[in-house]
Amino acid sequence: YIKHTRDLLNTVGLPLSMGYTTTIQNIGAMQNKGFELGVEAIPIAKEFEWRINFNASINRNKVLKLYNSQDILGASIDVNLVQDYLNILREGHPVGSFWGYLEDGYDEKGQIVFRDLNGDSRITLDDKTFIGDPNPNFIYGIQSVMNYKNFDFTFFIQGSQGNDIYNVSSINNTLDFGIGLNMPRDVYLNHWTPENRNAKYPIPKLSTNVRSSNRFVEDGSYLRLKNIELAYNLRFNKNAIKSLRLFVNAQNLLTLT
Repeated sequence: YIKHTRDLLNTVGLPLSMGYTTTIQNIGAMQNKGFELGVEAIPIAKEFEWRINFNASINRNKVLKLYNSQDILGASIDVNLVQDYLNILREGHPVGSFWGYLEDGYDEKGQIVFRDLNGDSRITLDDKTFIGDPNPNFIYGIQSVMNYKNFDFTFFIQGSQGNDIYNVSSINNTLDFGIGLNMPRDVYLNHWTPENRNAKYPIPKLSTNVRSSNRFVEDGSYLRLKNIELAYNLRFNKNAIKSLRLFVNAQNLLTLT
């Protein structure tokens, strides 16, 4: 499929003479394209029957048009160490793309260094760039149903591959050394020292150089055993009760990330 959506609502600036600063108009345009696949197989079709259903979906999203091609900043984060916008809308890029700084190791004092993308020897808003995409490469599901006499056994597996997650909670949980918060043990074991310059975390100090960066963008891919069920079916020749089903069921039993 290829789907074009136009006349999306967009905030538009107005001349000061209008008495209002902005209005909302049908300006934006967006494209979604991809394909969906569904396959059903019956490997065994005897007294013992086994059915398998598999589905997968791939979608690619792109912003085609914004008012005067102007970027639109999305949701913002406001925690102790970072107050900034989380994502951005820009023509030619997917909706919800994460927007921030790229880290470039540590300086000689163990503080985080950010990449100077425009080469002006300063870290400013002009050095922000795309740091992640929350849209998955593909999503999928597998359902298996096995029947033998009065028994049936079913499980459903569901997953997502290639989507990024922005872990806002890790900003204060791993880098705010100023107010005595509990932190993961890994911060203690893997922080910067003169002997460990490639550490995962900077040197613990009351004042830490932190910005919204690719440090907090994590792989959100997962495989989840969504549902599993074992059942026994009883059938009767009575008018009051035709059948009775006894089962044990578990949901979200296992998640691999």
